[in-house]
Amino acid sequence: MSERIEPEGYVAAILLLIMIIVAFVNVVTRYLFYMSLAFTEEIEVAFFVWMTFLGIALAFKRGSHLAMVFLRDRLPVKKHLVLLGQVLSMILFVVVMYLTAKYVYLDMTIYHSTTMSLGIPMWIYTIGMPIISVVIILRILQATKREVVRNV
Repeated sequence: MSERIEPEGYVAAILLLIMIIVAFVNVVTRYLFYMSLAFTEEIEVAFFVWMTFLGIALAFKRGSHLAMVFLRDRLPVKKHLVLLGQVLSMILFVVVMYLTAKYVYLDMTIYHSTTMSLGIPMWIYTIGMPIISVVIILRILQATKREVVRNV
């Protein structure tokens, strides 16, 4: 059975590829030229956070979020607890979306903070969090709809 790869999977794969290339270049320059590229950590940390959020979205889409599977498989009243977990997750990511969007907005308009190594505006690194939070919320809605349809 062939599974379709979701858009989140492609984006995560591209981010992982970039992280691997950046880390490899840093290792090569460190051992061949005895100098480390400090900016690589900035890129890797930002992309790692984005990949984590993308993984959360994929887990909700596939119904394989660890907490959901753990509870669903072990508790007798499954459907209500799964729906409660999805509602609580939805609330969490609405709050995360709001707070990170507010942070991005303030950073773009008032703070104008930049990264230490490259001097890139911080909002470029953090803008992925509210965007991916929207994707997570949509995936939670899909999972909730799937759960409701299954239990009707």
